[in-house]
Amino acid sequence: MSFWVPRRRPEPELLDGAGVPAGEAEASLADIEWVHHRLGGRALVRRRLQPFFAALAGREDALDVLDLGCGSGHVGRDLLAAAGEAGVNVRVFGLDRKTSHARLAARGTAVVADTFRLPFGDRSVDVVLSTLFLHHFSPGEAATLLAEARRVATSAIVVLDLTRHRLALAAIALVGPVAFRSRLSVADGKTSVRQAYTSDEIAAIAAPVLPGARVTMASRFVWELVWKRS
Repeated sequence: MSFWVPRRRPEPELLDGAGVPAGEAEASLADIEWVHHRLGGRALVRRRLQPFFAALAGREDALDVLDLGCGSGHVGRDLLAAAGEAGVNVRVFGLDRKTSHARLAARGTAVVADTFRLPFGDRSVDVVLSTLFLHHFSPGEAATLLAEARRVATSAIVVLDLTRHRLALAAIALVGPVAFRSRLSVADGKTSVRQAYTSDEIAAIAAPVLPGARVTMASRFVWELVWKRS
């Protein structure tokens, strides 16, 4: 570790706990969507899935995408919009363990379930997607989640998440109080960065369960993991 990349400090995020008022939870989830749209997450996800969209050219059946830790379903909604712009047929199905989150997704597009025991058959979805989700888990839990994703993925797994860095913490401290609607979002944003994995750490976690997975930096503070079934 270094001054700029301190040791990982795992702790629960407030939004994940019990007893959060519905209005506060919705405001915090809206803040997460704001980050996705305004701070580069939307462009990253679209760019990373564009090759899969391109492969659909001339294909009549849809590309099935499973969005793990979908929250309010904002990533799925944006993917559907991107697919429409590209003229391809995509189905996005979200999964979250909290009913209060998944109920905000469009009706029939999300399920409440255990991420470590996915309620899907082997190789039953084309692409498993995860954005800003893996940092919530210990290394062992993250490995279990990735192994389950591999079990259900027909073609690929794409994961985007934060990397731990003091400049990312400073950015949240500066932008959060001005831009976020919920008091939870600033605290949880800092917690997310403190317990985020570096690209080297996630590569080491993924190696035993996703042989051949590639981990690269997608932006200054976001890494990307891509695994393709051969």
